[in-house]
Amino acid sequence: MNREEIKKAVADTVVSFAKSEAEAAIKAIDLDDVQALVEAQMKNLTDPLEAEIQTTTSWWVKIRNRLYVVLMRQAVKTIVAEIKKKIE
Repeated sequence: MNREEIKKAVADTVVSFAKSEAEAAIKAIDLDDVQALVEAQMKNLTDPLEAEIQTTTSWWVKIRNRLYVVLMRQAVKTIVAEIKKKIE
């Protein structure tokens, strides 16, 4: 083996090891924790909408905000389900 062949073999081995470690790390992610984390962050968006629902007298605003909240929560569930499907 010459120097270039050795470098290529070492590089291939390192890349293969890194891929397998990354794959194991990704599969070890608890998607329920990810969903809980995203839902907690979504509260920054949904709490003001919920507050406006409680304080407004406009039925249109109440309906619009409720629709936004429902759609955002459903989007989180859908995104996490798609991630889970791609990981498995």
